[in-house]
Amino acid sequence: MFFKKYIFGKTAVYYVETPVEGHDGKTVIGLAVYPKSAKAEPQKLCCDSLIQVSFTGDVALIDYTLGVTMRNRTSTLLHVEKQRRKGNTVTTELSDNDGNCYTHVLTYAPDTGVFTTHVRYTNRSDMVRTLEMLSSFSLSGVTSVKGGCKDTMGLSLTRMTSAWSRECRTKTEAFSALGFDMSWARYGVKVEKFGQVGSMPNRGYYPFAAVGDGKYCLGVQIDAPYSWQIELYQEKETCALSGGLGDYEFAHWRKEILPGESFESGNAYFTVQRDVYAVCNALVHEQDRTLSVPAGEEEMPVMYNEYCATWGNPTQELMLRMMDALKPFPQIKYFVIDSGWYKPEDRGWCNAIGDWEVNRTIFPDLTQISKKAKSLGMKAGIWYEYEVAGRDSETFYREDMLLHRDGHVLTSKNRRFLDLRTEEAEAFLQEKLLRQLKDSGFEYIKIDYNDNIGMGCDSEDGAAFGEGGRQVTEASLEWLQKLRDGIQGLVIENCSSGGSRIEPRRMGMVSMCSFSDAHECPEIPLVAANVSRVIPARQEQIWAVLREGESNSRTIYSLCAAMMGRICLSGDILKLSEEKIGLIQRGLSFYEKIKDVVRFGDIAKIDNTVEYYRAPKGRQVYIKKYGAKRLVIVHFLDDASEVTLPIKGERLAACFTDLCYEADGKLSVRGEPFHAGAWLFEKEN
Repeated sequence: MFFKKYIFGKTAVYYVETPVEGHDGKTVIGLAVYPKSAKAEPQKLCCDSLIQVSFTGDVALIDYTLGVTMRNRTSTLLHVEKQRRKGNTVTTELSDNDGNCYTHVLTYAPDTGVFTTHVRYTNRSDMVRTLEMLSSFSLSGVTSVKGGCKDTMGLSLTRMTSAWSRECRTKTEAFSALGFDMSWARYGVKVEKFGQVGSMPNRGYYPFAAVGDGKYCLGVQIDAPYSWQIELYQEKETCALSGGLGDYEFAHWRKEILPGESFESGNAYFTVQRDVYAVCNALVHEQDRTLSVPAGEEEMPVMYNEYCATWGNPTQELMLRMMDALKPFPQIKYFVIDSGWYKPEDRGWCNAIGDWEVNRTIFPDLTQISKKAKSLGMKAGIWYEYEVAGRDSETFYREDMLLHRDGHVLTSKNRRFLDLRTEEAEAFLQEKLLRQLKDSGFEYIKIDYNDNIGMGCDSEDGAAFGEGGRQVTEASLEWLQKLRDGIQGLVIENCSSGGSRIEPRRMGMVSMCSFSDAHECPEIPLVAANVSRVIPARQEQIWAVLREGESNSRTIYSLCAAMMGRICLSGDILKLSEEKIGLIQRGLSFYEKIKDVVRFGDIAKIDNTVEYYRAPKGRQVYIKKYGAKRLVIVHFLDDASEVTLPIKGERLAACFTDLCYEADGKLSVRGEPFHAGAWLFEKEN
């Protein structure tokens, strides 16, 4: 029986050959991970295959799984052809002796404690094989360490729910509440399968899951630019966690693989840590470690986006005045024109997207914007939603370059979608997007995307809808690279109804993202804290909308929320009083002092007592640590309670607040509704 154990950092990795109950002589190769200190005996655990794959015509190995999961089909009956470890990478080659061959690659990053894994399938048979599922990862033998690695009692599942302006809110459920109890006869399975169908991956759920028992936590996230799924699978004493591209039953994906061809899954990232905070910190640091952005981005400059000043009605004259008004704030390095610059004279901006013709009445010369920005030491940016077309555009009726499903143009209310696979769409975007950006001198692009193609679209080769959608998404990602290659140093912002396309692969190709479409609402700090769990802070662009008539307390509240990531100012920049300008200057100066903690630190605590975001009663305490520094950000929503935190061997280095507080032996903050504050502590000596 095949068995290998490897130690990476504080994690033990086991490759275990396990008999399949009810199938004499049949075995699978499983992958299990534990803290290296755990007293685990993986040979005794119920592991299933580390390759979770299904082809058309496969037979289910386990009773009662059809219609519930596509895991554990006959194609998972594999043996190891070869395994080798080279440094921090283990490569395992498996096959079934019928020409179906797999390469499973696992790589460990010592700096973060995160493993990356993917699977490549190669068809070495003489017949066409039709894939209906190929998971990026499958970890089995999952048990409670606290319970002696014998069963799943005491485990909990943590997920992150997402919706418009409600991104990445954590939800933790005990296995017992999920019904993950072994039956009296060790019979039957339980599956919790979740994900998203279509082209907005951070909708419904963010592609993340964590399983833990209070003593250790196994956490995972996956590349998920298109339909994705994660499955928690309970059978007998242990369970498995797997996921990747949405399968045929969940997302209408299947793909023919010709003899000699290969297909590779996306990446999955997992880590074993003490709790969910540590899991999220490790996964975020891993994303940050591999991120490549323009040099200026390393300083996390502040930006100004004019959307909450004009609400889609910008003009060249107004933009030039706004840039002059930003002179008191040298931290601002990007000035971004949002939607509406293309708006026809007789139609609104929202449904006119798609033609990308500059309105020469309101913008006689776009180059004046970029020239003015440069003269003030800034980069000029502009908004596009170039993958779609609105009903009031001519492109909406260009059926030759639009997506179809069952021969009909794919339409969602007032939007249609470009088929980025076509030569027509390629030529159109080369002219209307890339060339126009170059000619206008813009060095920043905000890419929005405000609807979803669902389960997919037609393809010339007759592929399943889900495969068509995957192909279009790959073309979308290729356009990010074309933009990067075409304009040296271009800063790219990923936006999609706010944060609906936040996922590791797309985020690895952009400078930052809009964290949400929460512009001015009181729940911004709650959403900002949630999103900070899943992406590097230097990529989390958070709105701080400034209003001429608002109180100083409200301005502080907004700025403190944005300090959890990248500050994006907006609002009444032309109407601010000298007093308000001074307050903003103090806030931005404080932000400069905490940037290293924001960027490099670990989240130590998010204590949020608010239940209903739209009727927010409660408060939030957000704490981040980096080296000898500790950042504390407190927001009181509809709450006037007091927050008390211990101060041990620390001194108060700086703060930004109008709340009453004491910082002697402990930080005591007396709350007032919709007030906030931020405090930076440093260890003494």
